[in-house]
Formats: sequence, C-alpha cells, structure tokens
Amino acid sequence: MDLSLNLLDLEKTPASDVKAKGWPDLMRKVLRSGAVVITNHNHPQAVVVSAEEYRRLVDQANGHSAGAQRAQSLQALQAEFDAHLSSLQDGGLARALARPARRGRRIRLGKSL
Repeated sequence: MDLSLNLLDLEKTPASDVKAKGWPDLMRKVLRSGAVVITNHNHPQAVVVSAEEYRRLVDQANGHSAGAQRAQSLQALQAEFDAHLSSLQDGGLARALARPARRGRRIRLGKSL
C-alpha cells in the first residue's frame, strides 16, 4: 500500500467522532483507506495506520526491504558455509579424500585400520 506523504490527501476524522463512534468505525476507515488523520479542532494530531503498514514503514525507514533482508540472510549463510568448509579442509578431510581407500580396510575418521 503506497500512502501519500501529504496529510491533506489522507482521510480525516475528528477526535470527537472517534470517541462517539468508537474504535471499530475508525478501524474500518483505516482498512478502507490505509491511513486516517485524527484531527482536533481541524488540526492534524495523529495518523492511524494498520499494524502491518506500520511494520512496513519502519522497515522502509530502516532500509530493510524484503530484498535487502534476503541478501543479508544469504550473506550470513554463505559465511557460515565457508567457515564449515574451511574447518573441514583444515581437519584433513582433503587428505583423506585424496588417498584411495584400500579394499578390506575400514576407514574411521580419516584413519585406516
């Protein structure tokens, strides 16, 4: 949902209507238009948005779009994979895989028996 940055373009409702008509009426307006400006004596006092829209706006303000979060997760996963691969290579796995296994001998943890 793309909301206008101009308060004048958003739906408005007086604070007295919110008090008289109640929360359900206000939330119907929010769901219908995306955001509602609450006014007091015709001056904007607050903007009410859904919880989902609030999370999206906070993520956008913090620079965390879905694509950026995905890229960050993939980078962390790649770093973890590289660390595991490095520890396997340092532990002699490459040497064990480089030597052919001999028939009739068991191999345990890179050692021939």
